Amino acid sequence: MKYTNTIMNGQITKEVVRAFGTIGTMCFLCMPYAFGTIYFLPLAVAGNILLLPQVWGAKQYNLVLLNVIGGSKYLYEFLLPYIW
Repeated sequence: MKYTNTIMNGQITKEVVRAFGTIGTMCFLCMPYAFGTIYFLPLAVAGNILLLPQVWGAKQYNLVLLNVIGGSKYLYEFLLPYIW
C-alpha cells in the first residue's frame, strides 16, 4: 500500500527525472576532459538526452531547444561514420 501512494503522488517519476539530470550533468562535466577522444561524442549525446526531462519539467524551454539542437548535432556526428 505504501508503494501505491508513492506512485500515485508521482514521487517515483520525480526521483527518476532527478537521477537522469544528475547523470546528464556528470556526462557534461566529463566532456571537456574527453575532448578529442572516442568518448566525447557519446558523453555529449547522453548528457543532452538525459538532461531533457529535467529542463522540460522546470519549464526552461530555451534550454530544451538548445539540448535538442545540440544533441541532434552530436548524434549526427556520432552516427556519421556508421552511415557513410
